[in-house]
Amino acid sequence: MSEKHHILAVDDEPINLDILKELLEETYDLSYATTGEECIALASQTTFDLVLLDVGLPGISGLDACRQLKADPSTQDLPIIFVSALTSTKERLNGFNAGAQDYINKPFNQEELKAKIQLLVDIRSKVLDLNKNVQYATGTAMAAMSSAGELGVVLHFLRESFLCKTLTSLTGKALEALEQYGLSSTIQLRTQKKNLTIGHDKQVPDIEHELFELVASSDCRIHSFGTRSIFNFNPVIILVKNMPMDDEALQGRHRDNIAILAEGIQARLEALLLQIEVDHKKTLLWQVIEQTESALKKVTQHHEKQQQTQSELMDGLSETMEASFQNLVNQNIHLSGEEEEQLLEAAKTILEPTTALYESSLGLGDEINAIMLDVRKALGDSNR
Repeated sequence: MSEKHHILAVDDEPINLDILKELLEETYDLSYATTGEECIALASQTTFDLVLLDVGLPGISGLDACRQLKADPSTQDLPIIFVSALTSTKERLNGFNAGAQDYINKPFNQEELKAKIQLLVDIRSKVLDLNKNVQYATGTAMAAMSSAGELGVVLHFLRESFLCKTLTSLTGKALEALEQYGLSSTIQLRTQKKNLTIGHDKQVPDIEHELFELVASSDCRIHSFGTRSIFNFNPVIILVKNMPMDDEALQGRHRDNIAILAEGIQARLEALLLQIEVDHKKTLLWQVIEQTESALKKVTQHHEKQQQTQSELMDGLSETMEASFQNLVNQNIHLSGEEEEQLLEAAKTILEPTTALYESSLGLGDEINAIMLDVRKALGDSNR
């Protein structure tokens, strides 16, 4: 069964109140007043859906009481029907000018009065429902706008994080985002080599380091203790030291946004660590390339020296053989032209493999140099 509407009946004649009681008490909850002052006092203390108000009251008149009710923000929307024996057009206009929604003459038609009461209370109910809906919609819209603005902070961080080249700069950007929420925080990034811990406070207390170590081994994502909350997205851990305790909705949004922020830090951290590893290996590769090229340069220099030595040996051998031939002639020992050719051919046969080996080694060096050049190009710097 729906709750009855509550009506305040105001009249200084008890018989008139009795008539209203008999007519309306089955349909409505009724309260009564006999003066304008009492009417104003009751209306300010109790929520009514409608007032039936006589004009001619002792003390404050019904018109003045109506004006005061309409001037009060807490009762200005309260429907008022004047029920009066003053029936002139001027009196009726005075009632409407005072702020009343309707004016009924005494003696009144009961069905007409009931119909007008029902109409006004229905309108009031619809207006109240509409106001509630407007308030709810406004609250929802404000919450949505707040949420969108707060989420925008996270999105801005995600964009900025791609520009971060170090773990320190990444942590700094995350702290800036948390500061826009009005949150004082400390962030720890955990890696295999070392942990980086940075907070809004210049010095991170030992107890916070201990807390990070304790939480890192836990499977729980979020730990809360008083105004402090710690978000465990290992290898990213965020300690917030001033979570709002008096606004559950704001606290909930902070939890959601910090979780997204932590996941963004985690993704960028993994990419940075991978890039750092790639850069390290690239540096080592450059060192190997430079060492190889240095060794090849030494080999080339050695080959050039070897070629010069071999040329000198060939020249020396040729001179020695000519001198030997001349010595044989001086001793009246003569070799035929064929024998001289055989001796020269024998010497050439001995020296040719050495020359071929030298020339082949030069070709191998050229191939290695070509490979080194290709590696440099693959690493993006052929002139390093």
